[in-house]
Amino acid sequence: MSGNNCGDDFLSIVYHSLRAPRRRYVIELVAMSEEGVLSVRTLARKIAAQEQGVSTDCATGEPYRNVYNALSQTHLSTLSNAEIIIYEPKRQTVTAGPNLTIARLLSNLNETAYRTLEKKQTNDSDECL
Repeated sequence: MSGNNCGDDFLSIVYHSLRAPRRRYVIELVAMSEEGVLSVRTLARKIAAQEQGVSTDCATGEPYRNVYNALSQTHLSTLSNAEIIIYEPKRQTVTAGPNLTIARLLSNLNETAYRTLEKKQTNDSDECL
């Protein structure tokens, strides 16, 4: 099986970047940002709020610190290595990278496909009852 190694490698890197829900949420937040530059603190607060089901004002303490540390130590560098975002660790800021649009598109397509298949599976199992 022959293929485009550069394209295959690129897709592998992007799909690896999409594996973690927090990274997918970072992609969405950066894509929807009107400011253009987001602080890691802002990202961590929004992600912690979403995970805890609380407002961003209430996303504090240990849940916030856990998200902040995970972003700083793992997730943002993974997204940056794939050029999905531009992460500046010294300034603790994130901006859109050249591959943000393709990563967001693949993430949205996969989410839509999953929901469609899950709905079909649920409908198929309901018919057997």
